[in-house]
Amino acid sequence: MQITLSSHQSKILQSLALQGGYASLEDAMDTALVLLADEIVQQKSDATPEYLAWVEQTRLKIEQGIQAAEQGDVLDADVVLARLRSKVEAAKSTSP
Repeated sequence: MQITLSSHQSKILQSLALQGGYASLEDAMDTALVLLADEIVQQKSDATPEYLAWVEQTRLKIEQGIQAAEQGDVLDADVVLARLRSKVEAAKSTSP
């Protein structure tokens, strides 16, 4: 799946990353997804255990990213984007 951000969305993510709140654009996007997932979980009491486990795993990954950023362990934006592209290509090749 390929997602294209609007210029407004891109500016928001870049601003968050530059302000030091996130180690990378990927971390900012992960946080946004977790917040969205939390909102959905709160609205739906019938969330599956698998989904709730995914939410928790994502939350832990974000926390690890924040801790790494606080220690100065951050990735270059080009590295993050290359990893994301690789994940997308892998997902495309395994989907029917």
